[in-house]
Amino acid sequence: MGKVRVCILLVVALLLTGGTKGEAGLSRAPAPEELAAESAFLLDVETAKVLYEKNANQAMAPASTTKIMTALLLLENAELGEVVIVGEEVGKVRPNSSVAKIKPGDRLTVAELVYALLLPSGNDAAYTTAVFVGRRISGFEHLSIDEAVEVFVALMNKRAKELGAVNSSFVVPDGYDTPGHVSTARDLALIALAAVENDFIRQVAATPEYHWQGKRWGNTNRLLRQEYPNAYYPWATGLKTGYTGKAGHCLVATAKGGGRELIGVILKSKQKERWSDIRWLLEYGFTSWRQYTMFVQGRQIFTVPVIGIRGSPMVKIFAAENWSALLSLEQIDNLELEFKWRRGVISTKEKGLALKAPIRKGKVLGKAVISLEGKIMGEVDMVAAANVGLYYLWLPALGGFLLALLATAIIIRRRRPPVRAR
Repeated sequence: MGKVRVCILLVVALLLTGGTKGEAGLSRAPAPEELAAESAFLLDVETAKVLYEKNANQAMAPASTTKIMTALLLLENAELGEVVIVGEEVGKVRPNSSVAKIKPGDRLTVAELVYALLLPSGNDAAYTTAVFVGRRISGFEHLSIDEAVEVFVALMNKRAKELGAVNSSFVVPDGYDTPGHVSTARDLALIALAAVENDFIRQVAATPEYHWQGKRWGNTNRLLRQEYPNAYYPWATGLKTGYTGKAGHCLVATAKGGGRELIGVILKSKQKERWSDIRWLLEYGFTSWRQYTMFVQGRQIFTVPVIGIRGSPMVKIFAAENWSALLSLEQIDNLELEFKWRRGVISTKEKGLALKAPIRKGKVLGKAVISLEGKIMGEVDMVAAANVGLYYLWLPALGGFLLALLATAIIIRRRRPPVRAR
């Protein structure tokens, strides 16, 4: 039949996915120049599919979004209830840093230290973490502060490479502007993807504020806070802000809605535009991309007439399996189908497509091939839903059996001795 635009199947698929491109409120992909951010990236969590990118592999200062990795390594190397004693490492915090106001001698659980890292973005908490974990994995409890930090930073870089964040180079645990300390929007999304697999990080990142020993740690992520209407985003669930003079205003954000979860990254934006940038990005991901179902196992695709049998009955063709993909609305519009039949198919000007009898229920008659811009996206077997004209299969066999039976009877009769009169 050649390539066929999505026609009947499109109608079926739209019924399954519940919408068309004509819905109100759909957003378009922001043009690169429309974002204040110099770099941006949008990722679907379940499929790890890239939905948007702008300079996503450009090495840039990540500021305190670095602390996503710092928190992840803390939880990968310690239990929540363990006690951490703050030491002189907090003296390594540099001027104008964001801090949790912890001091030498303070005792925090690992869980509390994660709150100190992610909510007020404590650089003091970052160095406390680095020394605690660095000494633990080195096996030397009395390792110097600088040596422990060096061990921790090496672990940061090793873990980044394991996660596929190959364009990152970490030098400090807090993200303070330091020569050589860089990451990319894509790499930070991959690190965040690993972080959200940890339920406790999810819990902390979604917390508006936390109180510890008389201190209030407010979450710097305004997407979560309704008192900031120009920033608040109702589907937001986390994750981490960042700012330095070199890095500008940065944000790694997570959001859930409509059964999907997204990770958006904004690097080197402006103070106010950071929130509009990320909201536009997330809204685009939720409204202009959808899990599009074209075939459902056991659902009818179409009906086809059968020739070679009285009455030319119709046989229903079913999908033998599911086919679904996360696609943009533009991609959905451009999907193409090609039906490749195995055998028993004729096409005439008078009758169009028809199948030859007999047809057995469940028989694979061909494949529906789904393509996008010349690339095959998937193939689904097409099967007959019912038996049609099966007597054609057993009639020759029955005729042969009867002929054989008749021949046997004749032979027996000929061999039987004649009956003589007495």
